[in-house]
Amino acid sequence: MATSLSVRLDLPAGPETASALLTDPDYVQAVGEGTGGQDVVVSVTPSPDGGVVVESRRALPAKVPSYAKALVGDTLRLVETRTFGPAAADGSRDGSASVQFEGAPVSITGPLRLEAGGAGTVLSLDLSVSASVPFVGGKVERFAAEQIERAAAKEEQIAAQRLS
Repeated sequence: MATSLSVRLDLPAGPETASALLTDPDYVQAVGEGTGGQDVVVSVTPSPDGGVVVESRRALPAKVPSYAKALVGDTLRLVETRTFGPAAADGSRDGSASVQFEGAPVSITGPLRLEAGGAGTVLSLDLSVSASVPFVGGKVERFAAEQIERAAAKEEQIAAQRLS
């Protein structure tokens, strides 16, 4: 059974500016590095309909509990993908997010929505964290969810600095 997680980032700008920030390769690089990533590689691919696919590959030191260490080793390699659909008339965008861990039986997926709200714009992610590991899968999922929340808080700080 997967662990559900809702993440909300408040961005102090309108939807158009927030969208431009979230799809800026320099910003995505800064978030990757700011959350502890090494060897960060970013690609941003616009789609013909006005959407954008943002992919970030990076390595992270595996600061995981002992029960998970055997699964991942000393380094976690991951690919994070955010797909933003075309902007609606009000600037909102729907899309999806996923994180795949190379060599680890953990995946994170779910829809995302970017819309006016809060201090300007809100990025909402409703994620499902799944770990297919016998006996300790739930612990791994909860640990991953905690790490996602920490990374989201750091991303919100980086966004606020860039937008102010």
